[in-house]
Amino acid sequence: MTEKQSFSASVYPANRTIFDEGQAGDAAYMIVRGEIEVRKGTNTNNPRVLAVIGKGEVFGEMALFDSRPRMAAAIAKTEVELIRIEREEFKVRLKSVDPVMRSMMLFLVQRVRNMADEFMRKKDV
Repeated sequence: MTEKQSFSASVYPANRTIFDEGQAGDAAYMIVRGEIEVRKGTNTNNPRVLAVIGKGEVFGEMALFDSRPRMAAAIAKTEVELIRIEREEFKVRLKSVDPVMRSMMLFLVQRVRNMADEFMRKKDV
């Protein structure tokens, strides 16, 4: 059996959208070089920058745990080199984690999703 490539690398120019808010997510990304802006409300006239992240950081990680839509958009602030981590590969690796720890991680992800949803509901009021 041949093993498929686990991760893929890519380069995006500055101002290129990596993914949009509300888009289906199937991967997370690790930044090799450059910076990413995480934005909320990109389909409005006044999007909010939630974070600027750089080398060594990961974004889009919630997509590894569930199939809910992206909570925010990710846009290359500078030219950026990324490593893409596919959900299916992550799940294969997650199976090797102790079942109690795996359950705790899934619980924490759900809690973060719920807190973010509640926060955004209150911001919109």
